[in-house]
Amino acid sequence: MDQAVNINTIASPISMDKKTYSVNFKGLIAHLFDILFVRSNTEKTYYASDLSSHMQKDIGLHR
Repeated sequence: MDQAVNINTIASPISMDKKTYSVNFKGLIAHLFDILFVRSNTEKTYYASDLSSHMQKDIGLHR
């Protein structure tokens, strides 16, 4: 299926001078604590038998 896009219809930002988001100090500190002190209780284990039959065929477990 072919797709075409007219380049003149793509919206582009006029000015890159302003940031489109705001960052505050409290949010940065909270994000830092989330990264540094992440609590990993248990590692998740996934089994191929838990996948549906069509997913098992997609990854090559069944023919």
